[in-house]
Amino acid sequence: MFLIGLLFIIAAAAVTVGAVYDGSDPASVEILGRHWDTTIAGVFFVGALAMLVFLVGVWILMSSAGRARRKRAERKEARLRHRDSVERLEQERAQLRAENERLAGQLGDDTSTPSGAGRDGTGAAPAAGSHAADTTHDTGPTHDTSATHDTTATHPASDSSESTGYERSGQRRV
Repeated sequence: MFLIGLLFIIAAAAVTVGAVYDGSDPASVEILGRHWDTTIAGVFFVGALAMLVFLVGVWILMSSAGRARRKRAERKEARLRHRDSVERLEQERAQLRAENERLAGQLGDDTSTPSGAGRDGTGAAPAAGSHAADTTHDTGPTHDTSATHDTTATHPASDSSESTGYERSGQRRV
């Protein structure tokens, strides 16, 4: 291919040199109803200019077609990536939903244990609002009768003057 291209370049240079040296003969050209007097070399260069404009036009068409092809490929790839991302997110959402349902089922099973079988295995069900690990600290509500001890001053999360086992142990009531 390289040799064929090189031969075409050499042939075009030879024709150009021949048209310039032997192109001094007068020529009359009529283009679009207009009549011009020129030389053979002038006709040759006008033809060469027309061919150059034609090749630039072909080059612009080919480059825009290539750019359009690349843009279509990029859009297609982006659509595929988006579809894969949506599918992955939907799968993750389904897994999380199943996990939530499983955990909600376990939580429902734990709170509705038969009487006499608590979570801690002692036979006593935990008090409402407490966790299995917290049953040792759940002493129920007690009233502080001393006027000098105010639990609301030490625990701002407390909503009354009553002190519970949670508040004494530093835990918040839920």
